[in-house]
Amino acid sequence: MFALGPLAFAAPLALIALATLPILWRLLRATPPPPKRAVFPPLRLLKDAPDDAETPHHAPWWLILFRLLMAALIIIALARPIWQPDTTESAPRPLLLVIDDGWASAPGWTAMKREAERRLDRAESAGQPAALVLTAGGTDADEIRLSDAGAVARRLESADPQAWPPARAAAAARVSAARSDGSLDGTLDIVWLTDGITTDGAEDLAQALSSIGSVEALTPVPGRNALALGPPAVAADGFTIPVQRADDSTGITVSLVASGEDGRALARTELTLDAGVREARADIDLPLDLRNRVSAIRIEEQASAGAVQLTGDGWRRSRVGVIDAASEDGQPLLSDLHYVTRALEPFAEVQRDELDVLLENSPSVLVMVDAARSDDERISAFVENGGLLIRFAGPRMAARGDDLLPVQLREGGRLFGGAMAWDEPQRMAPFSANSPFAGLATNADAVVSSQVLAEPGSATDDRVWARLDDGTPLVTAARRGQGWIVLYHVTAGPEWSDLPLTGLFPRMLRRTLGLASGGSAPRAQSGRYALDSALNGEGRLGAAPPGAQAIPAELWDNARASAATPPGLYRLGSEGAALNVVRVGDVLSPLPDTLGGVRFAALETVREIRFAGPLLALALILLAVDAVIALLLAGRLPKLKFSRGPAAAAIAAALALPLTQHADAQDYDDSFAMEASLEMRFAYVETGNAAFDARTEAGMRGLTEAVSGRSAIEPAAPMGVNIEADEILFFPLIYWPVTNDAPPLSPHAAARVSAYLQSGGLIVFDTQDANLAATRAGAPHPGLARILETVDVPALAQLPADHVLTRTFYLLQDFPGRWTGGPVWVEADPDGAARDGASGVVIGSNDWASAWAVSTDGDPLSTVEGGEPQREMARRFGVNLAMYALTGNYKADQVHVPALLERLGQ
Repeated sequence: MFALGPLAFAAPLALIALATLPILWRLLRATPPPPKRAVFPPLRLLKDAPDDAETPHHAPWWLILFRLLMAALIIIALARPIWQPDTTESAPRPLLLVIDDGWASAPGWTAMKREAERRLDRAESAGQPAALVLTAGGTDADEIRLSDAGAVARRLESADPQAWPPARAAAAARVSAARSDGSLDGTLDIVWLTDGITTDGAEDLAQALSSIGSVEALTPVPGRNALALGPPAVAADGFTIPVQRADDSTGITVSLVASGEDGRALARTELTLDAGVREARADIDLPLDLRNRVSAIRIEEQASAGAVQLTGDGWRRSRVGVIDAASEDGQPLLSDLHYVTRALEPFAEVQRDELDVLLENSPSVLVMVDAARSDDERISAFVENGGLLIRFAGPRMAARGDDLLPVQLREGGRLFGGAMAWDEPQRMAPFSANSPFAGLATNADAVVSSQVLAEPGSATDDRVWARLDDGTPLVTAARRGQGWIVLYHVTAGPEWSDLPLTGLFPRMLRRTLGLASGGSAPRAQSGRYALDSALNGEGRLGAAPPGAQAIPAELWDNARASAATPPGLYRLGSEGAALNVVRVGDVLSPLPDTLGGVRFAALETVREIRFAGPLLALALILLAVDAVIALLLAGRLPKLKFSRGPAAAAIAAALALPLTQHADAQDYDDSFAMEASLEMRFAYVETGNAAFDARTEAGMRGLTEAVSGRSAIEPAAPMGVNIEADEILFFPLIYWPVTNDAPPLSPHAAARVSAYLQSGGLIVFDTQDANLAATRAGAPHPGLARILETVDVPALAQLPADHVLTRTFYLLQDFPGRWTGGPVWVEADPDGAARDGASGVVIGSNDWASAWAVSTDGDPLSTVEGGEPQREMARRFGVNLAMYALTGNYKADQVHVPALLERLGQ
C-alpha cells in the first residue's frame, strides 16, 4: 500500500499507466473522424467555385480530453484508492468478536456494527476464521465456533440491539465452555465492542476472554453514550424524573417528552447535565388530568429502551384506602366516612375497610377521619415508603395530636363561640399561586366554624396549601420519608364546616391525590402477568415476542428486564403494569478500565472510504456517453442536430452530473402549476405524517364547504403542498399545522415563504396544542421556532379586539378551534409591509383544522372541547380568515363604520 497523506492506493503499480496518457493523446489526434456521406451536386454548381475544402485529420480537442479523462479514471480505479486507510496490519490470528447488543448499545449501534464489519473484512482478506458472541441476544443454544469470516458477517447483518441489559456472566460461561470443548482453540485476537456500562458479570467476561487471547475493548466516543430514565416520582404539581448517564466528560442538554397513548405530547421540558454530573432530575409541571393520560416518558434525543419509562395503568388512577372506624357507624349523612368516600369515588378506586385488608391491596393513598386510630406503626411505614396519607381533624385530634401530622397543633380546637372564638364563622381565602389548589375558585358557602390550630412557626408557607380569611391554615402538607402527609384542619363531614357540602371539596381532594405514586406496586397478589406489548431495543412498543415468559404477581416487585421477560406492558386480567429497563435504585456506572487483560480504546467513527467502485461506475457512464458522441460524429443519428459548440457544453454537463452532490434547482412541475392556478383554492402544508395530513385535508375541505355555503366565494378543493418543493404563490391562504419535531426550512424554502408573504399571501400557523399547560403558560413551541428562524417575519402581537380580522365577515370576539383559550398572534405593525396594512401571518394553537374537519358526507370528524356551539364559532373564524386573505384590510375602511355600529346596537 502506498500512502499520500490521508489518501492511499492498495495497488499503486497501476498508476504507472498514467504515463501512457500522452501517447494516447497522440493516437487520438492521429485518428481522423469517419468521412461524411453526401449527395454530389450538379457540376454546374461547381463552376467557378473556390477550392477551399478541408478535411480534418484528427478528432476535436474536447473529445480527446473527454477520452483521456475516461482513461485516467479507469487507471486510478485499478490502483484502488482509499481515503483514510486502516494502517494496521492484517489479522495474523483468528478473530473473536464480542458485542454488547443490549439497550445501552442502541445509540451507537451503527458505529459498532460498522467497526465489526471492518474487522471481519480484514480477517476474511487474511484468510483467518472468526467467531461472534452477542452478550444480550445470544443464548446457550448459540454455538461459539470459529468459521468462515464471511459467514459470521452474514450473521452479523441480522443482529440488532435488544431491549434488556447484556448478560455478560452467561456470555463468559459460553466462552469458557467453547474453550473447554475445543471450539475456540489456540490464541485469538479478541475485539470487545462494549457499551461502556458496568453490569453484573463484566469481570467474569473479561477474565474468560483474556485467558484465550489479547482483548481490545472499544468503548463509545462521547456523544454516543447511553442515557437512561429512572422511575418518575410524583410531586405536588406534576412529577420529577431522573436522567442518568455513565460518561460525564462533557455537558449535554436533553429534551424529555411525556406522551399519551395516542402519541401526542402532553408535556415537554429540557434538562442540562454539566460536565462531571451523572444524574439530574427534571421537573415536569402537569395537572392531574393530564398526568393520568401520560403513558410514556422519553428522552427525545435517544432511541433506546433505557431512555423510556412506561407508566402502566396504575399511573392513571390512584388506589385509595379509607380506614374504617367503628364509631362512624350510624346515620350516613352524619358520617365523616360517607362524605369523603362520595367525594373520592368519581376519580379514584376507593375501598373502605380495616387497615389490615387495605394494606394487602397495596393502596397508594390512605384516608383517615378523626375517629380512626392513628397509633398503628404500619401507617407510618406506609408513608415512609412513598404513600400518601390524607387526614381530617375532629374533637379527638383537637384534644391530643400525634406524630403523623405535617405541623404541630395547639391543644384544643378553635370554635365559633368558644374560648378562642371568632366574631363570626370564617370563609376561605383565595388559594396562593404556589398551592396545588391554585386556579380553583373558593366557594362563599364553605363557612368554617371550628378547626384545629397550628403552632406559630410550624405552619410555614411551603406547608400551607389553603388558608382562611384571617390567615389561619385550613390545609397543610409535608413530606415524610418518600411519602406525603396532608391534613385538612376540619372534619370530613359538615360538623365543623360546610366545605364537604360544596363542589369545591371533591376538587380539592382530586388535586391532593396528585401526590399519590399511582400504583407503584401491582394490585394483584396471585396469578401471572403476561406480556401484552414489548419495547424493542430502540424504545418502540410492538408485539410481544413468542418466547416471553409470564411473571408471577408475587415476584413482580423483583422482576427485571431480560430476554425471558422483556420490558413492556404486562397484563393480568384487566390490570396492566409496566416493566421498565431502569428500576428504582439502578445506577449507571462506567466500565472500569482496570479489568485484567483488557486494553481499552475509543471506538472511532471515521473510517476508510474506498473509491474503486464509484470510479469504475463513473467510467462506465462516460463510456456510454462516448458511444453516443461517436454515433453523432459518424452521422448515425441523423434526426439529431449536432454542432461542436453545443456538443462541448453537453459533454461538460454530462461530466458534472454524476459528480454533483446536491442539485440546487429542481424540475418545474407544469401540472401542479396548472391545477393550482386555474381555479382559486386554499392550500395546506404537508407534514409527511399520513394520518396527520389526512386530518388537515379534511379540515381544509370543511373550511372550503363553509366558505362556499356562506359567501359568494366558491373555492375549488384544497391542495396539499410540499413547502420544500412546490411553488406556493398561487394560493391566497395556506394553513400550516406545526408539529413539535418540525424540521427547519432550507434556505430556498425560507426564501420562497418570505416572498409569498411579501406578495400578499396569508399563512395560518397552528401548533394545535392549546390544551397543554406549557402552551397556556406561554412556553415557546420548538417546531414553530425552527420554522420561523429563517423566515422574514416582522414583530408579532396578540390579536387586538379591534383588528379587522374580527369583522371581515362575522363579528367575533373569540377564535376557538378544537381547543379554546390559546392566544392568536398577528403582525404588530402590518402597515409597514407591502400588503396594504394586512398581516401576512396568523399564529395560534387552538387546532382549527380539527374543528373544521368533515367527512366526504359532511359529518364532523373530531370532537370539540366546547361542543357544537364552539364548532360553529370555529367555522365562523375560518370564514373570516378566508375573507381576510381575499379582501385584506377592506373592512377597516371608515365607510363600514356606520353599518358596524348599527350591527353592534350602538
